[in-house]
Amino acid sequence: MGTMLVRQLAYGVYERSMLKSITGEPAPRCVALVISDADLMDEKSIARLPELAGWCAELRIGEISVYVSITDDSSVGRLTGSIRAVFEGAGFPARIVSPGGAVTLAGAKPCAVNVSIGYGGKHELTNALRDIMRKVEGHELKPEDIDEATVESHLIFRTEPDLFIRTGEERLSDFLIWQSVYSELYFTDVNWEDFRKIDLLRAVRDYQYRQRRFGK
Repeated sequence: MGTMLVRQLAYGVYERSMLKSITGEPAPRCVALVISDADLMDEKSIARLPELAGWCAELRIGEISVYVSITDDSSVGRLTGSIRAVFEGAGFPARIVSPGGAVTLAGAKPCAVNVSIGYGGKHELTNALRDIMRKVEGHELKPEDIDEATVESHLIFRTEPDLFIRTGEERLSDFLIWQSVYSELYFTDVNWEDFRKIDLLRAVRDYQYRQRRFGK
């Protein structure tokens, strides 16, 4: 038996064992994942995004929000088109957001997908506040009626992630800066191109071991 086959068999056993240990424990309702545009340079790496949604659906994670941090503005258009293409027909309800707008795709599979391409939390919060100010100026809202719920109702991404995964780096991003205030953070040095199902399982298992305090 070749060395490669032995490794594959051992990996399969480990993955099944990890999956079994997770099953029956509370799973995060929503997971956020941050990757870099440098990790999405080829079609193969982009095509893995629906695969990630499939892993989440298997774990009964109802929603995943993926943020693609942009280091090269010229890549936004390419990524928007390519990511839309891989999710069209994939069966997942998906929303792809970029500074240029949003695209919504229908689907019936049990995991909703949000992909933000360079549309960070500062941009999102600024636009929400602008919308609220316009409503105040138009007498649709009174200043004294503005509260947290008002702000949240004007955000693009409404769901608060239970688990926030950062791939390849140990630093925060500005994605979901309002929504992730009580999220559990998980950093991995594994880049997106090497990110496997077992890495997601490890993050979820780590989440299950934690005692959430929600800022208390």
